[in-house]
Amino acid sequence: MTETSIAAINARAIELRAKGRLREAIATFAEGIVRFPSAALLYNNLAMVLDEMGAVKEALEAYDSALTRAPHLVAAMTGKASLLLRDGRVDEARRLFDDALGVDPQWLPAHLGLYELLQIKGDLAGAVAHLRRALERQRLFSHVAPAEQRSILVLCAPGDWQANVPVDFLFDRKTTSVHKLFLLDQARLAGQSLPAYDVVFNAIAESDEAMPLLRLARNFIDRQTRPSINAPERVAEIGRRQLADTLAATGCVVAPVARVDRAALVRGELPFGYPSIVRPVGSHAGHDLARVDSERELEQYAARVGAESFFVGPFVEYASDDGFYRKYRIVFVDGRPYPVHLAISPNWMIHYYNAPMSEHEWMRNEEAEFLRNFESIFGGDLRAVLDAVARAAGLEYFGIDCTLDRDGRLLIFEADTAMLVHTTDPVELYPYKHEFVPRIFRAIEAMVDARKAADT
Repeated sequence: MTETSIAAINARAIELRAKGRLREAIATFAEGIVRFPSAALLYNNLAMVLDEMGAVKEALEAYDSALTRAPHLVAAMTGKASLLLRDGRVDEARRLFDDALGVDPQWLPAHLGLYELLQIKGDLAGAVAHLRRALERQRLFSHVAPAEQRSILVLCAPGDWQANVPVDFLFDRKTTSVHKLFLLDQARLAGQSLPAYDVVFNAIAESDEAMPLLRLARNFIDRQTRPSINAPERVAEIGRRQLADTLAATGCVVAPVARVDRAALVRGELPFGYPSIVRPVGSHAGHDLARVDSERELEQYAARVGAESFFVGPFVEYASDDGFYRKYRIVFVDGRPYPVHLAISPNWMIHYYNAPMSEHEWMRNEEAEFLRNFESIFGGDLRAVLDAVARAAGLEYFGIDCTLDRDGRLLIFEADTAMLVHTTDPVELYPYKHEFVPRIFRAIEAMVDARKAADT
């Protein structure tokens, strides 16, 4: 190696990484470290490449070596914190992100890291505050894959995890470059320079707050020439109020939903009588979701929940014959349904995080069979209904939470583009998820590649 400076060695290794020659990049960093053992920069960038290679333990050791030599190197702080966060070590990651902001209060990676971390901790307002701090300075955030096979421009809305498709879980960082563009207003969008990309992915999910941004996304898509995924106007048609109409001719069952303002709720005006399901407009994941069976329960709910408007629908009993409730998550990729998970619970209000799946092997065995043999439950007539749902939604990527009602019909609770699909559950308890869920990721890649190929 002829390079004689830390900067030259680092540049050579980064160039190799950009060409997808990761092992050569690692070797170049290692040779540089032998020559310059106190060079924190080389340790830090070695850690980043090791992380991309999947060598988590070795990456952590390299970050620690960087921080031993330069305790205030914010890039190493946030790099290690991001790795720890993905590994579930949330509190350790939080301390490092906070330390980085103590050194540089404007450090964007720390604000973005805390945006993700605080959502995991349930502090959605705090998370969005960090995102907005970052967006004051920058609206385009890019990850360039070291072995790029496809490049995606992702249109995003400012907001918490419910605001956008969680694309970070969907794409392989080694082969897919992801450029996230946060839409704020037309003026700032018009002045934004963009990298080259193959496909536009509209990640903005339906909500009242998102409607102006979905219109902005439509305008952006119309003004560019690349193929796009998830038409903004179709996203708007799968919201809670519109869903029943959108899927009316598919053969599925969607419980009707009405929007009720606070004054009407306090007066006891329930469009569907008792029992009813009530939740604040804009809430997700069961936050302030309740079943009310009487005027007294409705009064107590209104006194406890201070929202100004609510979604109200009739409660539909959907317990299986064994007394347990089952909620299936299915995502559609280019019109084809894929199983994501099955949550089983003795309680009607099921979310995967509160279902006792980890406590009961029989539940996990049933979920594994659902992922392994999807057609055993959703075959025949039900598969035809799912195909009709995909056509009616008109979206290339979206998900549904659903069950089978007492008559064996498909009962859909919710449709959304932003449903979480991931493989972060412990492999010791859920090995089948790590086997079957990645099929979804490969299907998405194939969809993007098909759009890219058709455009060339």
